Amino acid sequence: MRDVILANARYWLKVLHESQNSRPLPEPDLRGAAKAIEAALQVPDLWDVTRSLAQALHPYMEQRGYWAEWGNFLQILIVRARQKNDEQTEAELLLRQAAILRQRGDYSGAVLACRRAWRYYRRSKNRSGQAGAFSYLGDLYRLRGQFWRALVLCRAALAVFESEACIVELASAENRLGLIYFDQGRYPEAIPYLERAEALDRQAGDWHSLAKALHNLGELHRRSGDLDKALICLEKATRYYLDVGDEIHAARACLNIGNVYLRQADLRRAETTYTRAEIVLRRSGDSLDLAGARHNLGIVYTRLGDWEEAAACFARALEQWRARGEPWREANTLGEMSVLYVGRGDQPGARACLDKAWQLVKGRSEPHFVRLQRELTERRKGLG
Repeated sequence: MRDVILANARYWLKVLHESQNSRPLPEPDLRGAAKAIEAALQVPDLWDVTRSLAQALHPYMEQRGYWAEWGNFLQILIVRARQKNDEQTEAELLLRQAAILRQRGDYSGAVLACRRAWRYYRRSKNRSGQAGAFSYLGDLYRLRGQFWRALVLCRAALAVFESEACIVELASAENRLGLIYFDQGRYPEAIPYLERAEALDRQAGDWHSLAKALHNLGELHRRSGDLDKALICLEKATRYYLDVGDEIHAARACLNIGNVYLRQADLRRAETTYTRAEIVLRRSGDSLDLAGARHNLGIVYTRLGDWEEAAACFARALEQWRARGEPWREANTLGEMSVLYVGRGDQPGARACLDKAWQLVKGRSEPHFVRLQRELTERRKGLG
C-alpha cells in the first residue's frame, strides 16, 4: 500500500511541476492532488514527498479561493513538520499560512505566522528567508495602515533581494513598496516601483505576479484620473489572472474596472461588471471584496434611482464590515448611504447616517481616515 501511495503522490507532483502555475489546473486534478497529500500524510516516512506536494499545490488552492479548507490543512502540515523537527519546512508553511490568512482578512493572524517564520530564519542565518518574511510582514503592516514599519521592512527585503539577484522576490518587494506609497495617496512615488515590478515579472515570465503588477498600476491610474490607461492595465490583468486560473483576483480586477465605468457614469456597464465579480466572490466566500462589490452596487443603484435595491446592497455591505471590525469601510458605506436618503427626500435619515459614520472615524489620524473625515464634513455641509 505504501508503494501505491508513493507512486500516486509522485504522479501528482509531476502534474503540478509540469503545469508550473502557467495554466489553470482542472478541478479533478486539484482534488486528486489534495487526496494524494491526505493519503501520504498517513505514511510517516513519506514526509519528503508530502511536503513537496503541498508546496506545489499551495498556489492553486490560494488562487482558487479554497482558503478555509486549505488553511486548516496547512495547520495540520505545520504540526507534522514540527513533529519531524523540520524547522525549515515549518517556516515555509507558516509563510503560506500567512498568505491564506491575509486573503481571509485576518491580518493579525498573518503577522503572527510571519513572525514565527522569521524567528526560524534568523536563528538559521538564512538571509533570503528573513527577507521573504520581512517583505510579507511589510505588506501586512501596510494593510493595517502602519506605513513607516512597512517601509522599513520592505526596504530591508529589497536590499537583500537586489544583492542576491532574486528576480521574482525582487519584483514582489518592488510591488509592495509601490503599494505602500499608493495607499498613502503618494502616486508619483508609487509609479516607479510598480513599473519596475511589471518589468521584472515580464523578465521572469511570472504571469500571475505580472497580473498583480498590472492590476496595481491600473488602480493607480484610475485613482489619479487617467481612466484610459487604467482600463488597459486592468483588462490585461484580468486576462493574465484567468490564463493561470485565478478567478478570485480576476473578480477583484473586475471590481476596479467597474469603478472606472462608475467614474465615467456608465452605470449599466458598471452594474454588469460588479455583478459578475460578486458572483465569483460569493462562491469563494470572500467577505471583504464581496462587501466591496455590494457597496459599489449600492452606489450604482442610488444613481439609477432604484432605492430599494440600493438600500439592500448597502445593508449587506454594512453587515459584513461590522462583522469584520472595519470601521473605515463601515463609515464610508454610511457616507454613500446618506446620498440614498437625500435622493429619497429623507434628510433626517441622511443626517443619521452621517452622524453614525462620524462616530466611527472621529479622532483617527491615519491618512485614509482623515480623507474620509473631510468627505463626511462636506456631505454634512451639503445637508445644510
